[in-house]
Amino acid sequence: MGARRFHQGLGAALAICLVTALVGAGPSLGDESIDIGLPNLRTRLVATPAPIPAPSEGRMPVSLRLADSIWTDDGSHPPAATGARFELDEQLRLDMADVPICKPTSRIPRDQSPCDEGKVASGRIQVEVQFSEQQPIRVLGDATAYKTGARSMMIYAFLPAPVTATLFVPVTIDRGGSGIYGLEATASIPKIAGGSGSLTYLGLRFRKGLFSAACPKRRLQSRVTDTFADGTRLTGGSITTC
Repeated sequence: MGARRFHQGLGAALAICLVTALVGAGPSLGDESIDIGLPNLRTRLVATPAPIPAPSEGRMPVSLRLADSIWTDDGSHPPAATGARFELDEQLRLDMADVPICKPTSRIPRDQSPCDEGKVASGRIQVEVQFSEQQPIRVLGDATAYKTGARSMMIYAFLPAPVTATLFVPVTIDRGGSGIYGLEATASIPKIAGGSGSLTYLGLRFRKGLFSAACPKRRLQSRVTDTFADGTRLTGGSITTC
């Protein structure tokens, strides 16, 4: 077990080093996501504004598509994700000051909106559920993000049959660390189907005007770090030239 954790940790470190090298490779990479992973487990990030600003345009309001995909090379059931930390380019700035706050409760009827206001993004979520001695089942549902505080959001997702579950995914928003990342959003992913469910996709499009973007360096780059119940951490990057 100790050796296995050592190799997992070493692989994660190598993956992080690899994505750093690729992200720093320059605009010649074009608009793309960079698939990074340990042997058999991979993650992919999409972080694309629309419209994509040109370097000469200055700052402009944009919508933002943000998506995290997780899969295995051999099709086996991936470990359950417990968190996802999105770090966005410093030239992508978020302003929710004019958005009302949603105060959801746990008594929301299934498949109904938790709030009449405070919506900031909508999209889709996919999970894979595998119970003991059964084939995995993939379930696709709707996901909606609401502002719940000055620096927080909540992603509300409904999973239809055969799982039939409601998920509340809290998201905290902070300033990014040093370097090119100016915004950090950390999602805490709850247990799905008693721990038998694993997140395989979470994609949201934030409505235009919440984010603004500029492109003085001719590229925007972001990254995601997924953490899993078995201790694995994976980091993937995204570059958009502009």
